[in-house]
Amino acid sequence: MSNLKTFSKKLKNPEALKLFSVLLDQFFMSLTTLMVSIVLARTYDKAIYADIVLLFSINIFVLGFQSSIISRPYAINLNDFKEDKGYFHFNLLLKVLFTFIVVIVFPALYLFLFRNGGMGKMWLYLLYIVSYGSYFFVREILLSQRATKQNLVYGLLCSTGMIALLIVIYLNKLVVIDIFLIFASAVYLTLALFYFFTSLEIRKLPFSKFRTFFSKNWKVGKWMLGSNVFFFLSASIYPWILLLCGFKLEIAILGVLMSVANVINPILTALSSYLLPVFVKYSENFTSLKKLVNNWTKLFIAFSLLLLFIGGVFGQEIVVLLFGGKYANLGLLAFFPFLVQAINVIFQPIKITLNAIKRTDVNFWILIPRSAVSLLLGYFLVTNFGLEGVFYTMIIENIFYQILNLIMYRRIVKV
Repeated sequence: MSNLKTFSKKLKNPEALKLFSVLLDQFFMSLTTLMVSIVLARTYDKAIYADIVLLFSINIFVLGFQSSIISRPYAINLNDFKEDKGYFHFNLLLKVLFTFIVVIVFPALYLFLFRNGGMGKMWLYLLYIVSYGSYFFVREILLSQRATKQNLVYGLLCSTGMIALLIVIYLNKLVVIDIFLIFASAVYLTLALFYFFTSLEIRKLPFSKFRTFFSKNWKVGKWMLGSNVFFFLSASIYPWILLLCGFKLEIAILGVLMSVANVINPILTALSSYLLPVFVKYSENFTSLKKLVNNWTKLFIAFSLLLLFIGGVFGQEIVVLLFGGKYANLGLLAFFPFLVQAINVIFQPIKITLNAIKRTDVNFWILIPRSAVSLLLGYFLVTNFGLEGVFYTMIIENIFYQILNLIMYRRIVKV
């Protein structure tokens, strides 16, 4: 009876409720992300889906760039300006400026990367990138403020809209990609604009405050900005290497395989956003911080082992069940994505800790050699082994990167 009461108290604990809200939201987001990959891979042929994978790759880069200079610095510095609402509105305005820059720059990037695409497609791609980035900016801000209930509401509305769109596309076999781009953008942009119109206030910020806010963001963000560039080169460059080496259809297979393993990425992102403020509280007390890291590492190891088991036993069956027979007979390729993700999962608490103690420079410097390994080794292995070479490279560079992170963590906190 006493155990039941204790469990009941834990459920009513505000922190437990916040964590539950985050996990529930990310469950629906993971489900939606997986359904997008399933429906689009089943509906479109491999050549069209390969273009989708390349578009998603650009999305990841833009979103990472945005997070580096706005969202994550805001989360890290929020305690310093907790009573100053001007800092919040400064970051909203900075997001508006960032969007304007994307609109200016993307057309030139599109003409360079998608030489065979029409100008009409370019505007749809741009609309999707801006809408996607705006919506996920809102999510990151809400999680930074630990407004988990509000974030859950936005997440449920987004998931409902996206799943409804995917059902219509799948049932009616709508093979025109423009339909997905237009209506998916409408879902993301509607939610983002609602947040902006209900949250943004026109405030006159003195230049001194503007300079202070920007300086604070830039102090931690500059390292994350550089890290994002090198992260893209080390983790998201592989579809472009396949394209360069003449393996365009293999890009579709790569997209399918990574979609299966990456279904937990939204959960990892949410947990990182949720845990960052918690770790920041102990950033001045390394003894308590180390205990926190050790406790959370055990949980992430359990996640990792579960991933390896699922990938080893059910990997190929899951791919065929979700994406259809045209992605059958992949052999060991079906297991590799789970292995890559499992390596990444284990070290999440270490990465969160380095951000919490404002050592964002560490990730930047480590990503430089990692990027070099990915580009040089990746090009060599893809040229010789095709798609298998991508995963050989991923495994090698990921182990190399995580070991360097662990070494730096142990030196900084003096384990």
